[in-house]
Order: sequence, then structure tokens, then C-alpha cells
Amino acid sequence: MNRSFFPIRAATLVFAFCIPQVTFSQEQLGMRLERYSGIYGASINPANTADNPNNWEVSLFTAEAFLENKYAFLRNTSLPHTLRNSDNIVSILDTSLENIPPADAIILDYFDRKRKLYAVAQARVTGPGFSFRFAEKNVIGLTTALRTEMSAYKIPEIFAYRTISNLPRNQAINMPPAGFAGMVWGEIGLHYSRSSSDGDVQKSWGISPKLLIGLEGFYTRARSNFDYTQRLGDTAAFGSANWDYALSLGNAADPDNTRLRKQGTGVGLDLGFTWASLNTTNENEYAWRFGASIVDLGFVRFNKTSERHHITFDTLLTVSDADFPTRNNAVEVLRDASQAFLGDPTASLVGQSFAIGLPTALSMQFDAQVGQHFYVAGLLLQRVPLLQYNVKRPNTLAVVPRFETRWASFSMPFVLSDWQSLRVGAAARLGWLYIGSDNLGSFFTKHKLTGTDIYIGLKINAFSFHFNRGNRLTRESSSKRGRQQRNKIKCYEF
Repeated sequence: MNRSFFPIRAATLVFAFCIPQVTFSQEQLGMRLERYSGIYGASINPANTADNPNNWEVSLFTAEAFLENKYAFLRNTSLPHTLRNSDNIVSILDTSLENIPPADAIILDYFDRKRKLYAVAQARVTGPGFSFRFAEKNVIGLTTALRTEMSAYKIPEIFAYRTISNLPRNQAINMPPAGFAGMVWGEIGLHYSRSSSDGDVQKSWGISPKLLIGLEGFYTRARSNFDYTQRLGDTAAFGSANWDYALSLGNAADPDNTRLRKQGTGVGLDLGFTWASLNTTNENEYAWRFGASIVDLGFVRFNKTSERHHITFDTLLTVSDADFPTRNNAVEVLRDASQAFLGDPTASLVGQSFAIGLPTALSMQFDAQVGQHFYVAGLLLQRVPLLQYNVKRPNTLAVVPRFETRWASFSMPFVLSDWQSLRVGAAARLGWLYIGSDNLGSFFTKHKLTGTDIYIGLKINAFSFHFNRGNRLTRESSSKRGRQQRNKIKCYEF
């Protein structure tokens, strides 16, 4: 057996089989925290739509991608340069004084075992959605999305690439628990928010229940320590095992015919509250707003063409490469593993359904006006996995100063991700178009390129139905002229 061992090898194969069609969201702060964010801001806090100055809007689409890791990095390159020259990527382990890489090579290097190792990739594409204010203080809406999450946190030091690929021979190594999970799912969500006034403070609450459609899912985890010994040749010995792994098989069993397949269903929920103080010089703006929310509370249960496996033993067991021939079908890999460790190709199968939790998180937000058209927002988001197996989002602490008007805004997010990676972003809203990145540095040459972030969105809110709402933060003047024009449709003015 080579210098890897079964849990890593099987997990890599599961990863490759299960997610063949996806690309690589953190929080996309440039399009979520401003007053005009509307239905986009509901994904951070559903109560935010109550403060939207626009009475209605239609979102046409968004595309969002986020990748960050502390396992491997590319030296002295940028994302655009890497995409243009992907064929020139060379692992540092394949270089030496006798094998010097070309001058235009992009070196793939690895972090050492002293760092906290993790990796997370997220992507979200939203389709048509809308929000609409009615009866003065109520907002309803609809959202649709296709999402991908893959995460591995608390990767043990022993799994650092330089370490795991150079384990000593004939020496038992105590391996700690480790694992990762991934999921692709669709969302169809309803939305409702409501505001009420209490003196000079407006209180709002919002809720977004969602129907989830599971498309792909997997997890793998060693639940307890086990001894691993790399023997001479192609054999390895395991002293014990307590391993769980599961995956959907609709595409994994037929990798040459991959497509979006419904393989499970689930439910999700976002819930939030905000408190906003009236600006004494302009009733159409708030002086400050504080919010608290829980987002992505829920799960997906995969129960079509899915398998859940468990391998356990407490005696010394030796396996070799011959037990794991090259396969292009995940079902055969699962049978090989069960045969090698349990002596029966189906003994590891314990169920034909499994559940994966959403990337649940608690969040607090604060936004304050510091000058005419100038605001500073803050965000704290902490993941709170609720099930045994979850996809996990990054912890986020951010400060986002911005300039904002009705038809344009510019912001510069300062983001600390997972208490390790400090990044600077930039975002703009020009009319109906949002575009930005919370990791602007990834588009310029960096000493260590570890990830990227980019997002774009397009929505329409070109007209306003003028209600005399009880929401003083957004209501129109109750002058005679305002009353005469309240029920007319009027184009925005620059």
C-alpha cells in the first residue's frame, strides 16, 4: 500500500465521485449589509427587509463563490494568473536540486503541522426572487437558490501533507478522529417580515422557511483514535476502527452520466430581529440598527439511491493495495472497503438513508450612520453545528464602511475569517447591479494564495408604490402633495 491509508483514500474518492459538477459563499458582505440590500440582506437576517427603502424588488440572479483553506497554497500568484496557467502548477514535492521547475511554474506548497488546518468551499447561485411591502408594515417574498458546501475543520496535525506522505515504516502511529462533509442542494424559500414602532425605536422581525431539495451529499469520519502502521511494500496494518461514511449514489454509481438529481428532501429556517433608531435629521434613514439572527437552521435527508456505512473492529488487520484496485465507480469502492476490513462486501452497509445538517450559524449585526451617506456596519457570525454530521461555514468577524445612496453604493469590507485570515474586500452597487469580493487580494499577486471570493447580483426595483407606512424610517412625507401622489407609480429620480 502507498503512503496513504484507507480513510483518506476513500474520502478522496467519495469527494471526486459526489461533486463532479460544482464549482467553488462566504457571506458576500458588500451586497448584504446595506439598507437597500432587501431580499439579499434576508440571508443574513430576515428582519432586514423591513427597513428596505424600496417597497418592492425583483432579484433576477446572483452568483457567489468562496474558497479558503489552511492546508495548501500557491506561491507568488493570483487567481487570474492561476486560471490562465493552470497547466503550469507544480507540487513542491516534485522539485529538487536535480529537478528544478520551469521559470513560469506555479508552485503548490503545503502548510506545516503547526497551523490549524482546515478547508471550506461554498457556492450559491440564486434564481428569481422578490420582496413586496403591503399593509404598511409587512413584507413578503420568495427566494430560490442552488447551493454547494464542502468543509473540513479541525484537521489533525498528523494529516498535514508533508507528515502524512512521509510516515515511518513499521512504526504504529496513533491516528486521531478526522472527517469532512459536503452537500449540494436546492432551496425554495418563502419570506415574511414585520415592523412596529416603540417610541423612537423601530422593532422588526422576519422569518424565511425553506423547502430543501437534496442533490448530492456525503460525509466520512473516523469517530475515535486508531493505530496505523505502514509496512514494507504495499501493505498497512490497522489496530482498530470506528469509521462512519455515507454518500448519495445517483451520480457516484454512474460518473460518466452526471446530472442534477433529486436524492433527498429537507427543511430549513432563517429567523431574525432588528432594532433601529430614527435619524433625527432625516426620517427616511436610521441613526443605527442592531440585529440578531439564526440562519440555515435545518437539514437534508438523503433517502434515494443513498448508502450509510459503518466499519468497526478491534483486532490487528492488514490490508494491501490489491484489496483496493483502481475503480471509477463509488459503489465498487464501498464494496472493496467492506470486503477488505470486514470480510464481506455488504457487511459495512447499515442503512440506505442519512442526514446532513445545514451550515447553521448565529449572527449579530450593527450598522450606524456616521455622516451624510456614510455608514459603518459590523458583523459577527459564529457557526453552531447542530447535527452529528454537518457542512460548516466559516466564522466571520467583519467591519464594513460604505458610501450609500439610492442608486449607488461603495463598500470596503475588512474580514477576519475563522480567526486566522484577515482580508480586505471591495464592492459596489450601480443601479441594479451588485459586484464585489470579500477577498480582493486574491486577484493580485500574493506570496501565498489560499483562496478567493467573488459575487455578482442583478435585481430590479425601478419603481416605488408610495404607501404612507407606519415605518418612519422609510415613509414619505404626509404633506398634501404626498397624499395626492401616494397611490401613483413614480420613477425614481437621481
